[in-house]
Amino acid sequence: MKFIDSYYDESTGKSRVVVQHLGKKFAGVAIVHPDDKENASSYAGCEYAEIRATIKALKYERKILKEKADASIDFLHACECYKDFVKDSKTARVMYRQVNRRIARVNEITDQINDLYKELEQKQMRRKIIINAVKHYKTKKNK
Repeated sequence: MKFIDSYYDESTGKSRVVVQHLGKKFAGVAIVHPDDKENASSYAGCEYAEIRATIKALKYERKILKEKADASIDFLHACECYKDFVKDSKTARVMYRQVNRRIARVNEITDQINDLYKELEQKQMRRKIIINAVKHYKTKKNK
């Protein structure tokens, strides 16, 4: 995955990041909530947008790999229906191994996507907690 470009618009609070993966470009966008304009951060916005772009890129890769895995599974099932197919032969074991490797790769990417969703949610929660703590400290200090 290759980082291409990032942009932050202060007037709207919109961050946009573009990454390239497998020859395609994917854009991620993050927009600051209207109530949080005073706490807008170009760093945080671009970080969220980059995670979203990465998720889009990984979903694209998963789609391609899933199609390949499904084709392999269909081919294997077609071979199994043939009466002379021997499941214990070396060739059959190679076919089963390749199908299992493709399925495992699809599952790995799915896990990566889920981890990125969790990471994005945790980053947003941590940022919110820190902002609230700073606000609380400032109001307590002024009293």
